[in-house]
Amino acid sequence: MSASVRMSPQDARALRNWEVVAQMYADLSRGNGEAVLSTLSDKIEWVVTAGLPYGGTYRGRDAVLANVFARFDTEWEDFAVAPAELFAVEDVVIALGNYQGRRRETGKAMTARFAHVWRFEHGVPVAFETIADTRTMVAAMA
Repeated sequence: MSASVRMSPQDARALRNWEVVAQMYADLSRGNGEAVLSTLSDKIEWVVTAGLPYGGTYRGRDAVLANVFARFDTEWEDFAVAPAELFAVEDVVIALGNYQGRRRETGKAMTARFAHVWRFEHGVPVAFETIADTRTMVAAMA
């Protein structure tokens, strides 16, 4: 006997968005930032928690690459984004997890909690916000 799963169109949309986010995290874990960037809207609005040296709002893939991804590569060793849970409702996906890495300049390791909020339009991420444990991250930088 085979079981079938019934989903409303709303559930199906949330599932598709969840799958997109899960794939982006998988790409990040393999070091494939280019795949992540190509998934984003070319007009993405990317918000990094105030309190970090690179905190602010960046618009567009090039700004995200230059101000976020490139800095993690050059300023941290073994930097990882490790989501533990993903929740999807309509056009919003929330990830809870940890950042991990060792600051190149200080040699200090850190594990900092995060919440990520992804917003979608027509199946494409158009906005991202990270809410992070800045105290732990900044302590590793000092």
